[in-house]
Amino acid sequence: MRHRPVPPVLATLALTLTLALAAPAAAREIRLTTTLARNFIGGAYAAVYLVDAEGKYVQTLHVFGYNTRYYSHFRNWWRATDQAGADRAAEVDGKSGASVRRGEVAELTLDLADELFDAGFVLRIDSTLYEGRDYGTDAEVPLAAASAGVEVDGRGYVKSLRFDL
Repeated sequence: MRHRPVPPVLATLALTLTLALAAPAAAREIRLTTTLARNFIGGAYAAVYLVDAEGKYVQTLHVFGYNTRYYSHFRNWWRATDQAGADRAAEVDGKSGASVRRGEVAELTLDLADELFDAGFVLRIDSTLYEGRDYGTDAEVPLAAASAGVEVDGRGYVKSLRFDL
């Protein structure tokens, strides 16, 4: 059986598709700064996640606190991941760290896809405390260029939240 050579147009198309599919999506680096209030004792747990314009869960970005038994206290995050059918263990794998003490400033550097900005997405934090109150949507800020550098107040253990580009 004789093999025919691949026409140059098809070879170019195949190479272009391969490179396009393998190319990483454009991303922006943001620095998320969360300052905790001073009105509690011990370490606070917090879930940082992304929701869309309708408030539907998109992705977990970070969880402060290693003990997974307190994760169900992140009321809105827990319910949202449930409704989305998300695998919580996979969602927090490599995205968790120590709890945050009162008055501390926690900074995260995150790479987020360009298409998330100015498209109605919101950065949201739920917080809880061992033997304390749970705050679903303790603080939130729109993921928009106009919101960069703007500090928003929290309602519970989060004193303030802001992100910078």
